Amino acid sequence: MSNSDDDADLRARIQALEMRLAEHDDREAIRTLRCTYHEYVNQDRVAELADLFSENATVSYGGRPSVTGREAIRAFFINFPIKWARQFIHAHVVEIDGDRGRGYSHLDGRPVLNGKSLMVGGRFDDEYVRENGRWLFSKVVLTTWYMVTVEPGWETAAAPKPAQT
Repeated sequence: MSNSDDDADLRARIQALEMRLAEHDDREAIRTLRCTYHEYVNQDRVAELADLFSENATVSYGGRPSVTGREAIRAFFINFPIKWARQFIHAHVVEIDGDRGRGYSHLDGRPVLNGKSLMVGGRFDDEYVRENGRWLFSKVVLTTWYMVTVEPGWETAAAPKPAQT
């Protein structure tokens, strides 16, 4: 084997590693996107959720009518009937194809609705797009598997806190 063969082999191996690293970085960026979504929910920052979506994204949540467009998505989350929730995501699987991707994750939710604590299980099915070097949601579909009332629950955690003087 000549030095040029060794050099070509080394260049090919480096290129393959660079591609794998880039895909890994993209996957981690998408996982961070999904985690940020739930961090915003858990920190009561719902108005900021829309900033995680592309301009023409679509959201379809648990049988409600779909909404399309970043500002419609912002209004959807601001006006959502559940005003307090804590969400935990499991088993986030991501597939990437260039500047697009697909993924799913499982939801374990603890919202309060009408003063009642609920346990919610479901699945998010997502589509992602990279725009200007940033991964965003282009579609989010939430399928709710169950919602069960829990008594006593955590509704007191959702109660407004008195102002401190």
